Amino acid sequence: MKLKITLITVLFLNFFCGQAQVTPTLLHNNLGGGAQFSDGMDMEIFNNEIYISVTSAGKIVKVSLAAPNSPVVDVVTGLTSPVGLKVVGNELYFLQHNNLLGTPSSGKLSKINLAVSNSSVVDLYSGLMYPVEIDVNGTNVYVSEAFKDSNDDLISMQISLINLSGTPSKTVLNNQFYSLDDFEFKDNALYMIEWSGVEAAGSTRLLKLDVTNGTAGTPIEYYVDTPGKAFYKGEIYNNYLYLNTDTSQGVVDRMDLTSAIQIPSVAITGFDFNGNTPYIGEMIADGNNNLYFFADYYNGTTSTYLLYKANLSSLATQDFEKSPKVTLHPNPTSDFISFSNLEDSSEYQIISIDGKVVKTGNTNADEKINISHFTTGVYTARLGNKSFKFVKK
Repeated sequence: MKLKITLITVLFLNFFCGQAQVTPTLLHNNLGGGAQFSDGMDMEIFNNEIYISVTSAGKIVKVSLAAPNSPVVDVVTGLTSPVGLKVVGNELYFLQHNNLLGTPSSGKLSKINLAVSNSSVVDLYSGLMYPVEIDVNGTNVYVSEAFKDSNDDLISMQISLINLSGTPSKTVLNNQFYSLDDFEFKDNALYMIEWSGVEAAGSTRLLKLDVTNGTAGTPIEYYVDTPGKAFYKGEIYNNYLYLNTDTSQGVVDRMDLTSAIQIPSVAITGFDFNGNTPYIGEMIADGNNNLYFFADYYNGTTSTYLLYKANLSSLATQDFEKSPKVTLHPNPTSDFISFSNLEDSSEYQIISIDGKVVKTGNTNADEKINISHFTTGVYTARLGNKSFKFVKK
């Protein structure tokens, strides 16, 4: 948990150094009525069109971004609960799952060719356990899978790797999650949003899982949702992780993944629909500084589904004078370690060679951290997204 002084310092800097906020533009004021989009929709962009999964209707639709309120067009129908869209080149990868109890391994990975009209669905891998989310890196497809009980209640979730080179195969990377709401791939790591299942402040945390070797591993926790914003969906663009806030409608935060201190700040606000504030769900970036948002407004009886656009180019990226490089000393060591050149109190983790977190806390510059009781070996100390290996003698 960050010290209060750290949060106050960061907020002070954001305010007085011109941290900008963006107001989005409403592009579509009625994507569809009823509840058809309410149960697991996802979005992707291809050729200035947004593709949306309509899970309950068993189809994928698209809407052009060329003009406001463009018509919603069916792309492929007859699917079984499509979710988790991902565009790679001209191909759209997606997941399908069977909602029926008693068929837990009926999920599958499929794709269509977006460059071909009426492209046939190609099934790539079958036997998934209720797949939910997807990301792709080359021939590696990362999938979150859910396990449910006889009452259709969630028990746990796992992250799996499907390797499509040669004969497709699946490797479970980690199966110790309660609920993964979303994940994003960047620089050989998966950035994940995990919900604890508790409807209370601090119910979500952000995790990072190194997937470089394609083998099972333990994720590192890099942010705990202490303000109780209950992050739900995320999108990474230009080293920033954009996050909606489940407890604050109409607000999108962002977090600098290159910073040593991970604290979210409000980036996009002012979502408006006829004087009302809609709920913000899925997000997708187009690669040209634009972020698109699926949203819905519920009037107490029915939902209206909306599409917004926010241009990110006006967001301040703060040009602070570069601080001296943070270092760990002494190394090797037998009694303590310290970090030099820290500007603020910072949260740290010390991780053993087998991936276990053996010590956490907050430290200031050159403050001694006692490690005299550690067994001899190699450890990793983490400050935000920075890692320092050291040897305990």
